[in-house]
Amino acid sequence: MALAPNLYHLLSSTRYDSSLLAAAWNTAANEGLQSPYLFLRYHHDRLVAAARQHGWHAAQGGKYDDLQHACDRAVHDAHSRSDSAGKPMKVRILLSENGVFLASAAVATTLPILDPTAVARSPPPETDTPSAREMLLADTTLIIYPDICSTTSSLFTQTKTTHRPQYDAARARMGIPPLPAPSTADVLLYSPSGGLTETSIRNIAFWRRSPPCWITPPVAVGCLPGVMRRWLIAQGIVVEARADELRREDIGEGEIVMTFNSVEGCRLALIQFK
Repeated sequence: MALAPNLYHLLSSTRYDSSLLAAAWNTAANEGLQSPYLFLRYHHDRLVAAARQHGWHAAQGGKYDDLQHACDRAVHDAHSRSDSAGKPMKVRILLSENGVFLASAAVATTLPILDPTAVARSPPPETDTPSAREMLLADTTLIIYPDICSTTSSLFTQTKTTHRPQYDAARARMGIPPLPAPSTADVLLYSPSGGLTETSIRNIAFWRRSPPCWITPPVAVGCLPGVMRRWLIAQGIVVEARADELRREDIGEGEIVMTFNSVEGCRLALIQFK
């Protein structure tokens, strides 16, 4: 049975950071206009595309200016609090069936590197020894646990919404607290046929092939076509995997992977099995 539209919203999250005003690549993605939001026009594109997939006719007409105004209000309200003034923000964007944008903002973690895409431009570090792996773990602080059960693809994995029981269940199986509680771990999902898809809040890429490059699961496997993912693929920094190229049985304990979303940017993580 289909879920009633009034029971959920379409969802996207972006980063507000004044340092992005100086990022030429972010300006280029914003039709040549400087913006403190990470790829905000891409978020608008994805929300409107999701509205089409859900059959939400009014929401398909949601205007970019309305989205930006909602984000600006949310950031202004958050910055008006004395402990948040001027800080980077995670901006959570909702789009309702009737085409209304809502946004809220909360303080985001400061990035160790001003360029949130920097990690994607280099190969992963070597971890041939236990000490090297420990050093990486200390630097990345993010552990990815492959799930022990598959997750079936659906409209709610192919689009981002507030209806997230499949992701909540995967996190619970791995002992990861439900969102929005902070965590240094995430869970890697895979399809019933064994194809890797994504983590519960991040797209993922693996350092594979010869010559090696970062490859990410294809949309056809049922993963979310994330905004950061879209940009990385368009720039040739990340490549979409071929069918059956990324499978659960092919990942290894201690493998270094790259995760990415529009709040954190790109970061390294370590595969561990439970």
